[in-house]
Amino acid sequence: MLLHASSPLAARIGGRLLAAALVAIALIGGLLVLEAPHMASAQEPECEVTDLGTLGGETRQLEANGRWTTEDCDSAFRAGSDAHSYRFQVEEGGRVRIELLSSEADSYLYLLSDSGDRIADDDDSAAGRNARIERDLAPGAYRIEATTVGGRGRGPADFSLIVGYVEGCEPVDLGVLTAEADLTATGVWSLETCGSRIEANHPAYSYSFMLPASGRVRIDLASEDGDPVLSLASPTAGVIGANDDGAPGRNSRIEKYLPAGVYLIEATTYLQADRQPLVADFELTVHLVDEAAAQQTFILKVEESLAPDVVIAGEPFMVDFRVGNVGGGDLPEDWFVIVYAIGPRAYADLEVPSSETVWNAGASYHSSPELASATSTAIPSFEPIEVVLRRPGNSWVFLGVQPFQLVEDEGRYDNPSTFHGIWRNLRVVTGPIYGPVTVSVDGAAYTVEAADDEEGEVTTTVTLADAEAEVDDAVQAKATYTAAVAETVLDGIFERPGLAGLAASGEPESIDVPNASSTTLLRLFGEQYLEAIAIWGFDDVVANGEVINPVHVQELVLHVADKAAQQYAALSARWTALELVASGTGLPFEDAFALQAELAYAERILAPIAAAGSIASQAGPGEMVPADEFDALTRQASCRAAYLGDAFEAAGVEDVEALLALDTELRASLDVFGLGSDAALCAVAGVDRENATFLRRLGISDPTIAAMNAPDRAPEPVVEATPEAPEPYRLRVIASLRADGRVEHGVELYGQHFLPPSRLLPADAPAGQWYASGEVEVEGHSIGVVRARRLADGRIELGFRDVNGDAVEPGIRFVADPPLGLFVRSSVIEVPRPEVAEEGSSE
Repeated sequence: MLLHASSPLAARIGGRLLAAALVAIALIGGLLVLEAPHMASAQEPECEVTDLGTLGGETRQLEANGRWTTEDCDSAFRAGSDAHSYRFQVEEGGRVRIELLSSEADSYLYLLSDSGDRIADDDDSAAGRNARIERDLAPGAYRIEATTVGGRGRGPADFSLIVGYVEGCEPVDLGVLTAEADLTATGVWSLETCGSRIEANHPAYSYSFMLPASGRVRIDLASEDGDPVLSLASPTAGVIGANDDGAPGRNSRIEKYLPAGVYLIEATTYLQADRQPLVADFELTVHLVDEAAAQQTFILKVEESLAPDVVIAGEPFMVDFRVGNVGGGDLPEDWFVIVYAIGPRAYADLEVPSSETVWNAGASYHSSPELASATSTAIPSFEPIEVVLRRPGNSWVFLGVQPFQLVEDEGRYDNPSTFHGIWRNLRVVTGPIYGPVTVSVDGAAYTVEAADDEEGEVTTTVTLADAEAEVDDAVQAKATYTAAVAETVLDGIFERPGLAGLAASGEPESIDVPNASSTTLLRLFGEQYLEAIAIWGFDDVVANGEVINPVHVQELVLHVADKAAQQYAALSARWTALELVASGTGLPFEDAFALQAELAYAERILAPIAAAGSIASQAGPGEMVPADEFDALTRQASCRAAYLGDAFEAAGVEDVEALLALDTELRASLDVFGLGSDAALCAVAGVDRENATFLRRLGISDPTIAAMNAPDRAPEPVVEATPEAPEPYRLRVIASLRADGRVEHGVELYGQHFLPPSRLLPADAPAGQWYASGEVEVEGHSIGVVRARRLADGRIELGFRDVNGDAVEPGIRFVADPPLGLFVRSSVIEVPRPEVAEEGSSE
């Protein structure tokens, strides 16, 4: 209920100012409308309107009971639903709550002006499925429509209607805020609590306080069960602050410098009605900040953040940062700090504890040299944060920093300080964007361009550079692969982080890398290992029962690193030559494929060996090694998928166990020897997956290209009986015309639509040229890609290519004049189910 001028608060600040302050709180949720616009006006009722009476004086509540019979008047707003109409008069302005209750139906409530203009409506703001509207109503006449969700098909049902003033909704006066004592209040949000003036179906309390002299004020609203939301208003200045999660956890905080005067606080919760705990306690604290003392405490801030402007959906990217303590005091040693990155459906963080040397006053730390300042330093704890965003389109990432303290007596973490962060906008696309770029496939020149639309969907176009002839699927796949290598791999190849530790030196030594499969890389690693061991004769040393000289192991590591530098010299010279070719006549497919294989060898084999050599050159056996480089190599070698025996078997070693025993002795003699090997093996372990990812992100499903990098498989076991092949999928190809002329396609299976990425046929696609969608995934596995093309007569032809690379043509597959926004379907086709490895098996 609104305060009268005779109340204590109203007497202190004036009834008119108080009314303005309550209006100011309502402004936080949206624009104030002085005169309600005519929106969704109900038609003049043809049925009886029941007069409930007048609210005011001694009449504080009006009630009515009724029954929806399925033969009542039609709702003015909900087609096919019964409705009862009521009229009531408000004599004294105040907070009014209207509830429509039924145990048999799902009630829906409309509040209207007497002329039929809709003021508010509600479905489930009361308990269960019951409806509730709560508003500050001025004197005058109002109407109510009591109706249901679900219509007459739900059958008849009884209901009750209650209209009454809500008592106790006026602000509670907290008193005068001084430095000597905080102002506090506690309360309980429940279904019976007054509704917020911002979001009426959210329970809320209002408070006021007097600030006698200007100062910095911090307001905290905390709750263990609820999700607090704070709003702050001034009777003279209007809305001056609002906050949801500015304090630890889900709690809220507003901290502002305020002039002397009276202020109003609304303490509400983010969750509405019975979607929150039925009872949620909260505590409100208003504190006058000692600014001089606050400046002598720690203040953690994100000073800079760095993320790509464009990232690919589903693929990790790094967020770099520079954070520092800009306050006047050190972070206490029983504290720790979380640096985190948040994006849509994404979260990642790292934890950095305080110590004598970390988080001191004035200290600043960067995760990348690009963000270094004159005063910041790089330490191993501060690494870039890896983030994955999965939805294409315009997006964002927030990089934040927040300190925490362990409260040992209570076994919990506390954070009395607010977080700080920087928001960065970025774009998420379904694949790399590039071109137009000229490439060469089988001696012919092609122009390739990959462009994205507003939704982040990337479409790749391949055309003959000097003609408009149709490009078949196999050539299109090769051209797309070559263009992507030229634009996303070769361009800027020497700035790749994976090559950062490599330097060309000595006489170039050529190396033949047939492909980028794990089998090939393991074989090459094993051969290099065997050759190095033979030079020093360590196998004879062990066979003779002699101990291994650690100095000789160090010399071995340095020798292998030198050879890695010589091989890199040959590879880098070839890549430089390819850059000239790509900028001239266009990169050939064969060179693009060879480049990918050589790059995989350099980054996964040569780089870890070079890193081990760098460490060995700086410290001999028993000496202190450079911590940063050693720790970095240790992290690279920390996977559990690497097995040295696989490399030995790939290199043709007969007695693998004997060689593994020798390796154990070499590792015991010099740690860095084993680290270099393990880092290389770990890198190789993920290469097959990344090869497949590279093709998938380009929308390439050509089995020939995939097979070129496929690892060797162990022979299939001979079985006497061949199990029956699984039933194929029976599906239809579907297509829908968009308003911009593009055609969206997918498949229909099990009565559901499965829409792949990159599924839009351009409006201006050349006649006769096939376009392939991204992978169609069913039950977690790809079943193939949709194919579509425009024909010279204006029709669209639909098709499918299964996971075996076989084209499947529906009997009914041509689309002429497709309807706008509706899917049309081909005839049923059969698509084989993909072979899925059993759980626990490895690929």
